Amino acid sequence: MKLSKLAFAAAIAWGIYTSNASAQTYGQQPQVRQVAATNDYFYQPEASPSDRPPPAPMVEQAPMAAAAAPAACDACAEEEEATCDPWRLFCQKECGWNITGFVNAGYTYNFHNPPSTFNGPVTFNDRDSGQFNQLYLVAEKAIDRETCCWNWGGRVDLLYGSDYIFTQSLGWETTPTGGAKWNTNPNYGLAIPQLYAEVGNENNSIKLGHFYTVLGYEVVPANGNFFYSHAYTMQYGEPFTHWGMLGSYKWSDEVSLNYGIVNGWDALDRVQNDPGFIAGFTWTGCEDVLAFNVIYGNEPRFDNTAVYTDRYTHSLVYTRNISEDWQYIFQHDYGRQVAGGLGGAENAEWYGINQYLFYTINDCWKWGFRGEWFRDDDGVRVTGVRPNNPLAGSTFAGNFYELTTGLNYSPTANLTVRGEVRYDWFNGIPAGGALALPYDDGTRTDQTTFGIDLIYLF
Repeated sequence: MKLSKLAFAAAIAWGIYTSNASAQTYGQQPQVRQVAATNDYFYQPEASPSDRPPPAPMVEQAPMAAAAAPAACDACAEEEEATCDPWRLFCQKECGWNITGFVNAGYTYNFHNPPSTFNGPVTFNDRDSGQFNQLYLVAEKAIDRETCCWNWGGRVDLLYGSDYIFTQSLGWETTPTGGAKWNTNPNYGLAIPQLYAEVGNENNSIKLGHFYTVLGYEVVPANGNFFYSHAYTMQYGEPFTHWGMLGSYKWSDEVSLNYGIVNGWDALDRVQNDPGFIAGFTWTGCEDVLAFNVIYGNEPRFDNTAVYTDRYTHSLVYTRNISEDWQYIFQHDYGRQVAGGLGGAENAEWYGINQYLFYTINDCWKWGFRGEWFRDDDGVRVTGVRPNNPLAGSTFAGNFYELTTGLNYSPTANLTVRGEVRYDWFNGIPAGGALALPYDDGTRTDQTTFGIDLIYLF
């Protein structure tokens, strides 16, 4: 049965390829690149310029028109290159509010056939089956970053699908203690990961409300990532979203500064509301981008969510455009929480290194590789996130490793098919003479998975 499912998934992938192989060439596709703390890996002309650091050498995203004539607000934006721009369901205007979106669904095959169908602590594509991951809608009025005059904008993001559970915030999608509000189905639900107003000009951007974090490399929206699966660092080492204020100041053509005051990690309202502080910078060179960001504040302990202690986390992401076709990314994260270990007996630490290598084969095909080491020093970070996962609440002190390689196929500007093979293994620290195992429902130290999904922009 398992082999037949794998053969069926492979047949779907081959059918997509053969049905599009003879499609008309639509022009040069965007180069493989992603700047730290953005979600525009695939072409997204609607993305807010304030969500990006100063342009890198391989930026493919079309900027919003500056100082457009008032009449342009009432008409569809004229396409500069119809062969490259994705088709949009809603008319895209030069100014005012625009609506865009995408759908993302995929299939994951676990070669070890876990009885629960869960892929251990691997998240997003966490099931050994097909999943409808994201129906993602964005309504945005982008601010004009080309003028010295202050102007305003805003953004609302809606995510429906199996990925909703990974991006909820306390007191918003859930109660302050983590109980369900409108999402009572553990497999599918609705999240609202962004809801903010924004003011700014050519040197400033200030967001007020609910927004994605600036820490890390991988992001929640599926069209912001090369791979279907995610790194342990992204899921367990960093926050996803914040509520509060986040500012960006353009210090020079090469350097922009980040600053913010937020209600900690992924929380609007929680048992103890304390300010958390964000600070960092992004430096953009000729072929390099370096981003470093820190968040510090009181956060709940893993084993007692009513007890809050100091937590410090930083993330460094370095991007190097080696050539027109090759790109390398290095990421290092470190986190520490005072008295955050199990029982509060000692401080807790987690840290790791991610490395990515991407190669643009041609206009339609791209190859990628990710290698990761993530250490959960005290067994307080990595666990099963979805409540019906048999690993939910489990602890695994030790080292997690994963190697992932795969291809992206983009026959049109709207459609991308992602395929990957991933190998995970765990080198643990025995507790009380026993070693908890994270894979195949707690029976293995390693696992191999194959994943394939598609993203369609509209």
